[in-house]
Parts: sequence; structure tokens; C-alpha cells
Amino acid sequence: MAPVTGQGMKQLRPTSAHVDLELIQANLAAVRAKLPSGTRVLAAVKGNAYGHGAARCAAALAQAGVDWFGVALVEEGRQLRAAGITEPILCMGGAGPFGAEEAIAHELTPLVSHIEEAEALNAAAGKAGVVAKIHIKVDTGMGRLGVPLHHWAHFLDRVADLTNLEIEGLATHLAQSESSDGDVATLEQLRRFREADQQAADRGFRIPIRHAANSGAIINHPDSCFDMVRPGLLLYGYDPGQEAPRVEVAPAMSVTTQVLVVRDLPAGVGVSYGGEYITKRPSRIATLPVGYADGYPRSLSDSAWALIHGHRVPLRGRVCMDMCMVDVTDVPVIVRPGDEVVLLGRQQEESIDAWQLASWANTIPYVVLTGFSERIPRRS
Repeated sequence: MAPVTGQGMKQLRPTSAHVDLELIQANLAAVRAKLPSGTRVLAAVKGNAYGHGAARCAAALAQAGVDWFGVALVEEGRQLRAAGITEPILCMGGAGPFGAEEAIAHELTPLVSHIEEAEALNAAAGKAGVVAKIHIKVDTGMGRLGVPLHHWAHFLDRVADLTNLEIEGLATHLAQSESSDGDVATLEQLRRFREADQQAADRGFRIPIRHAANSGAIINHPDSCFDMVRPGLLLYGYDPGQEAPRVEVAPAMSVTTQVLVVRDLPAGVGVSYGGEYITKRPSRIATLPVGYADGYPRSLSDSAWALIHGHRVPLRGRVCMDMCMVDVTDVPVIVRPGDEVVLLGRQQEESIDAWQLASWANTIPYVVLTGFSERIPRRS
């Protein structure tokens, strides 16, 4: 029987992603073990929990006692509320130009980067008859979002007049925390963050939650943990700075499919669009029902590997929208339609992780994991 997916519908495709929620909980515990006692943990579940499925991952992390959740968009926070998540949710991209009322209606906490956003939230909170909690982001060197340091004092003076807002948190984002090569820049950002915090205190602001540390900073800069940390990639099993984890975490998602058809091709035959790959010998080519519409990057064309019967097999030719091809000529057992193929994960003694896929695709693990599309059902 085919596995069942949403709304009681049977899953008809053989391609799926398995997410081990217990591993995600264990990864959270491993992160907590690195932190000073009492440090809160905000789990980053933006981007559909880095491709792992936001609602399921958030429920598992809430069960494990996570303190906060972090999303990028008001829409993502709204979806978590609809899924029954009651923990505080920080909208790390802010409320945007149109999201103030929605953020307040769903008790989301925007991370505010400019005074106009604060004023819109203040007006929406007044309209709703509530005092809304916000966090403020100061730009200490990322150059993306946040109040610039040279505007910081002026911003604080103006936000002090917004009586419908409660400043609960102060945050920044570290741009180079993943690698020791960025130590100097990170230390300077932390110095600026402490300076901004002191300026706020000098003006009478008592901000209970200060946070700066992402996954890389948790590992490389423990003095950046402050009152709360914001792990993302670590929760899903990957060290953001290198392939071998420095925290005892394990990849939580695997992606598998099945062989669709196997064809015996003579030497000199082109495989896939453009005929860029030409068989160099009589070859057995297996077609897989997964392609770039599933988030399997086209940049993997003729450069990646998959696992069949515990053996690595090379991709041949261009990745198509819905299919790709692998060469199974050297697999010592006969490969047949329906045989399992691992694109991400472990099979027998072999494994492929997001770091490897990223290196073959000339990108980063974040892109690989978040790229797997909703066309691939997530199972746990």
C-alpha cells in the first residue's frame, strides 16, 4: 500500500523525505549542553524549518522544551499559530510594510529594524488595545537589516515615545561567525553590540533578552550567547562551518526515491538534454523520478552521486525538471525498477549529506536543504 500523505491522500510518487524528529530533539539537547545555564534557545524554523517541515519540527521542539521559535515572515508565524504552536515566535524579518496588524493579531513578536516599522506597530497595537512586544535589531556590521549605530541614539529617543510597544529584546546578526577566519570581524560586532546595549541602558531601557549567537557563534564564540541563542543549521544536524560537527548533532533528513526504468545503452549514446554526456562504454542507465522541480539542483548535472544497493553511482547528463539519470553499470547486483535510491542520507555503509551535495552543486547546505520542494512529501 502506498504511504498516506495530507488530507488522507495516498502518496503515489516513490520520492519522499524522511525527517527524524527524535534526532532534531537530540540535536537541541546537544546545543543546550554547549550553553551557559539559563540561556534561552530560539529554534530557527524559517524556510519550512530549513526544508524539514516547520509545523512538525516546531511541535517536536516545543515538546522538547524550546523557549522561542524564529521565522522570517509574518506568514510563517501565522502558519505555526494555526498548527497549534503557543510558544513566543520572533519574526526575524520584521513585520514588513503590511504585516503589523497580522503580527499583533497572532501574538507574533517582530524584530524591528527602523522607526517607521516601530511606528506602524505602535499604531496597530493602539488600534487593538494592547501593548505589543517587540525586539529591536541593531546593525553592527552585517549591512542588511537593523538600526545603524550612527542612528542608534536618535532611534532610541524616538521609540521611547511609542507607548503601545514593550521592548523585550535587543538583537544583532553576526556575519562571519561560522569560521575562525571571521574572528576579528565577529569580535568587533560583539563590541558594537555591547556598546549599543549600554547606550540603551543609559537611556533607561531595561531590555531582558539580548541575543546575537547563531549556530556558528554558539560553537566559535560562546561569549556571544548572552540571554538567548538562535540555532538553525545545528538543529537539523549540520555544523555550519565544516563537515565534521563540533557539536554532537546528526543529520535529521534523508531523501529517497526509486528506480523508474533501467536501460542498456551502447557506447557513444547521449544521455539527457543537450547530449553533453556520451556513454564511453556499454552502460546501464537508471532513470530516477526526481528533478529540479523537486529541488534536486540542476547544477548537480553530471557531477553528483547517489546510492543504490549500498554503492555510489554517478549522475549522468543534465538533471531534468522531473527526472535524472544515474549509471549503474558497476553495481555488482542487478538494478531493477523499484529499487531504493538514496539522494540524501545513508544506505548500508555509504552516506551522502548536505555538505557533499552542496560541494557538488557549488553552493551551501542551507540552499540544498531549503531547496527540496513541497512536491516531495515529508514523513516522520
